[in-house]
Amino acid sequence: MEEEMKNTGAFNENAEEMQQQATINENSAPDNAGEQPKRRRPFRWLIVLLAIAIVGAAAGVTAMRIVKSKKHQDKYAYEYGYEPSDGPVSYNKGKSNIINPVTKEVIVSDIDWCHYSNSREEDPIVLFAKNGKRGFCNIVTNEVIVEPTTYTKAWVFSEGLAAVEKNGYIGFVNTNGKVAIGFKFSYRGNPLCDFVFHNGHCVVADSSNKIGVIDQRGRWVIKPLYDNIELAKDYAIVYKDGDFKKQIDFEGNVLQDGIIDYINNLYYEVNYADLQTGEQKVGQTKNNDYYEYRVGGYSGLIDGEGGIITPPIYTDIVGITPTLFKAQLQDWTSMVLIDQKGKVLSKVTR
Repeated sequence: MEEEMKNTGAFNENAEEMQQQATINENSAPDNAGEQPKRRRPFRWLIVLLAIAIVGAAAGVTAMRIVKSKKHQDKYAYEYGYEPSDGPVSYNKGKSNIINPVTKEVIVSDIDWCHYSNSREEDPIVLFAKNGKRGFCNIVTNEVIVEPTTYTKAWVFSEGLAAVEKNGYIGFVNTNGKVAIGFKFSYRGNPLCDFVFHNGHCVVADSSNKIGVIDQRGRWVIKPLYDNIELAKDYAIVYKDGDFKKQIDFEGNVLQDGIIDYINNLYYEVNYADLQTGEQKVGQTKNNDYYEYRVGGYSGLIDGEGGIITPPIYTDIVGITPTLFKAQLQDWTSMVLIDQKGKVLSKVTR
């Protein structure tokens, strides 16, 4: 009997627990528990996928920037031990080498500097300096055509020739490194843009430091008589200090004489009365009869009809009156007074 009562109690306890669990489930069930569940809308997945794609693209762009930045840093980080290649030049721990840009083979090591064309197909020869001397190497054949032992100055190749300096005189070597034009042209401290051939011609100086034009065989086509020459394809503009420029062809014929650079207006001071206040003032008015012309950095006086009054022998001309001018001499400090005929007024009256 006791055992039966125990079993009955256990059953009641179990029944009570089951009833409580049912009550909990009933209270927690949603209001639409008896309805069919709704399907999730597919556009939510599209939004998620789009967001993932945007994040991925941004990460890709960032990665590309990092790679480019790394390449840029590597290119200029040779002082830290990297050895990137920039055409025919490589760097290693602060030292420069000339290399074959294809095979990366070192042709000349530990150079001071070099100059080369961006178009290696047109100009495979590199000018370089090492230990204070100049040399040339071919980055296609890996050949040093001129060893850096003889020449203290050199210029880039142009039309198959390159100028080199020895003992104060200029000569020209060919692409084999052999002297093609002898050392007979005076070196005047010319910049690197000089001693380059254009259309078969080059401007050089003789032993008296006057300049002319030579051809690719070293022959004078314009005699060395001038202080400055500007080359064109079919002619040259030649100039002597204190004279007019001339246009000369390469047969020595004068095509145009009396060439000038430009013309400036001249002004002089005038006194006038202010129309509103009547106050006397000083102003400037333009001289319509006379002008300053310039040739090769020097000035001369010209009239309104193009008549040359003075040669270009002054460094500056300033108007004082309609017929009186102040002209600065070539020492840049001394001045003289000249009249409308170009005559220097040396007589002083008090």
